[in-house]
Formats: sequence, structure tokens, C-alpha cells
Amino acid sequence: MKASKVSSYHMRMLRENIRIPFILMIAVLYVMESLSAVLTFSRSVDMDVTPFAFVFLINNDRIQFVIAACAVILFCNAPFEDESYQYVISRAGKLSWGLGQVLYILKMSMLYMACLTAAAMIPFLGHITWSNKWGKIWGTLGKTNAGAEFGVELSVSQNIMRQYEPVDALILSILLEFSCILCIGLLIYFGNKMTARSAGTFAGALMAVLDICVSNDWMDWAYGFSPVSLAQLELFNGYASKWGINLAYAGKFFLTAIVSLSALCVAANYREKAINRISRRRIHGT
Repeated sequence: MKASKVSSYHMRMLRENIRIPFILMIAVLYVMESLSAVLTFSRSVDMDVTPFAFVFLINNDRIQFVIAACAVILFCNAPFEDESYQYVISRAGKLSWGLGQVLYILKMSMLYMACLTAAAMIPFLGHITWSNKWGKIWGTLGKTNAGAEFGVELSVSQNIMRQYEPVDALILSILLEFSCILCIGLLIYFGNKMTARSAGTFAGALMAVLDICVSNDWMDWAYGFSPVSLAQLELFNGYASKWGINLAYAGKFFLTAIVSLSALCVAANYREKAINRISRRRIHGT
């Protein structure tokens, strides 16, 4: 209960921190703009779009980089300690405080994902057909270059459409992307808390660009350590598959990373106590 109250306290502070709503707004507007050409194409051929744009959005390297970069900015002020830190931690305790921080990162990741998912549907309001089929728009964009005449730069994967049912692909994409964002947030918190500097933010930024680096002639096995890459269903059809990198691997990777990083984030709040103990031993020569 204390941990939940700590996370709720941080969520209430969002009203006073304009940076977070601003970044969420930028991410939403960017996603909507990325789909504007698809909407133009849909209107031109007079066909509605099925609500599965998010699947193809996160399989685009450029869009994924922007989404990950915005996530880094969302969490860059970790470990979220303001002038009330000493007062709150003295009442909640280090364990509840640490768990509360993990819950806050979890809630922020959920909020960010909700915004992205909504942004992938908002442009098509009034032009959506609700069906568990990919539909003619995505089918046409995936099989032909018809979208090029309308400036559609979004790549629509035929592999995904062949291997997954639309709803399954959407659910998997949301879960994988949520796990990616959560991992970035936990990594930033742990790194910043342990070093009392921006080491975690730097590590998060590296995660954001790692996918682009690997896709530009890095060794394929490095995909197995890139959360941004593992959130993309298209990855499992490429060269990465020969390294055993598939959907099952991605699930195990994210589960292990989230559990491990969560535990480390909680443990990091005992950092000052450990440092003080080591310092006392040095003073006494033991």
C-alpha cells in the first residue's frame, strides 16, 4: 500500500511537470503525422482502414527510434527525487519507496503506450472498418507500390500479414512495445540512481539507437540485446532468426530483463547504506 501511494504521489506531480505532457504530445503528433499519407490514400481510393496501423508503425526503424527517444526523455529525470524525497522516504521506508518507483515507471509506460495506441487510430476516425482482417488498404500497401504516389513511406510487411492474424499481431505488438519502454525506464532509473549521475539516461539513449546501428551492418546477433529491435515482429523473419532470435526469445528476454531490473531498482535505494558501511570499514582499517 505504501508503494502504491508513492507511485500515486509521482503521478499527481505530472500536473506540475510540463515536460512529460509535452513529450507525450510530441510523440502522439509524430505518430499521427506518420499516418497522414495512409489516410490520404484511403480517402483517394474510397476505402476504410482496419485499426492495425500500430503493428506497422513499430516495425519502422525511424519511427521506433523516435518512440524510444521520447521514452528516454520521459524518464531522464530519474530517480524522481525532489525536495520532498527525505520526508517521503522516512515515512515509507526504502523498500516501499523503491517498489513505488518501479510502479511509477510501470504506470508511465502504460500511459505512454495508451497514447501511442490511440494516436495510431485517431487519424482514421470516421474511416475505420472494424474487422479481424487486414483489409484492402494494408493489403494493397503491402503487395504493391500504389502508396508511393501518395507519399506513403510506411513499410507494410507482407510477412507479418501472412504469419499473424490482425488482432494477434496488434496485441503482440502492444505487449512487446510496452515491455521495451518499461525496460528503458527501469534501466535509466537504475543507472541514474546507482551513479548519482546521468549514466542511466546515457544507457537508455544507447538502447534507443542500438536498433539503427545493428540494422546498418552491425553483427546480427546484437539484435538479441536490443529491446527496440525485439519489439518488432518483422525482426523474427529476417537474419536474426538464424541466431535463435524469435518471438519466444523476445518474451523470455523481456521477462528476465523486467524482473531483474525491477529488483535492481529496488536494491539501488540501499546504495547510500552500502556506501556508508564500506566507508566506515575503510576508516577503521577493516
